[in-house]
Amino acid sequence: MDGGPARAVWHITSNDSDHTFANEFGWFTGGGADVAPHLLWDPFTGQIAQMFPADSRSLSLQNDGTVRTNRTGKYCIQIETVFTQGEIVNGKTYNTVADTPCKGLDAIVTWLRSLGIADGWPAGAPTGFHRQDVTLDFWLNHGGHYGHNMVPGNSHVDPGPMPAGMFGSSPKPSTKPQVSLEHIVYAAQHDPPAAQGHTSYKTEVLLVEKALQAEKLLAAQYVDGSYGSLTVNAYARWQKSLGYSGSAADGIPGMTSLKKLGAKHGFDVVA
Repeated sequence: MDGGPARAVWHITSNDSDHTFANEFGWFTGGGADVAPHLLWDPFTGQIAQMFPADSRSLSLQNDGTVRTNRTGKYCIQIETVFTQGEIVNGKTYNTVADTPCKGLDAIVTWLRSLGIADGWPAGAPTGFHRQDVTLDFWLNHGGHYGHNMVPGNSHVDPGPMPAGMFGSSPKPSTKPQVSLEHIVYAAQHDPPAAQGHTSYKTEVLLVEKALQAEKLLAAQYVDGSYGSLTVNAYARWQKSLGYSGSAADGIPGMTSLKKLGAKHGFDVVA
């Protein structure tokens, strides 16, 4: 992935001959593997299949010149909805994804939030089956949710209108400072061998060090924003206090131990 704000892109399969989840799954794992998404989702049954890890690109978007749109962001999750405009299910005609039961959508949105993908449509929600292009600069610099019809370099007009309340259960934004696990791990691996006092992510490391100081694991004079060897040793003792041992208590934070430290000392942890 090429880095930047995390995002999700919504598509529909739009298949007039066979609307079923099984058919679309067979296509994306067979002849259509070269355009496969991260997730395939059936809003009528709630079936979901994952075809790529979250931190890998999928193959659902066209590039915009030299910009690899499939790789834009820390995450760029592609979701293909098993839906065709005007399809008939159990005698009822459905013209948009918003009209469907949307079974399983809440689970997908919850998963996307866990990856740090913000609720909402930064360029506005899809309003119909037409293009709503954003500029390349906007695409590169704004995370959140997009329709396929918005992505620069692409020509498709899906997904059409999505459910207005799909983010309705959004948790209230936290007012706590955030620490990125990725940043702290990087600091723990790169600060110790660097010159004395070197800092990689000083603000975030300070939050961790202050928490370790409060746990009486790190002396105040070493709370300096540099994840040096003394901070590594202090964090290893924190891991051991949680019951970890061996390589699991090496002073390099993991998500569970860092979240527990943050819960006690007032910071949130993101990936």
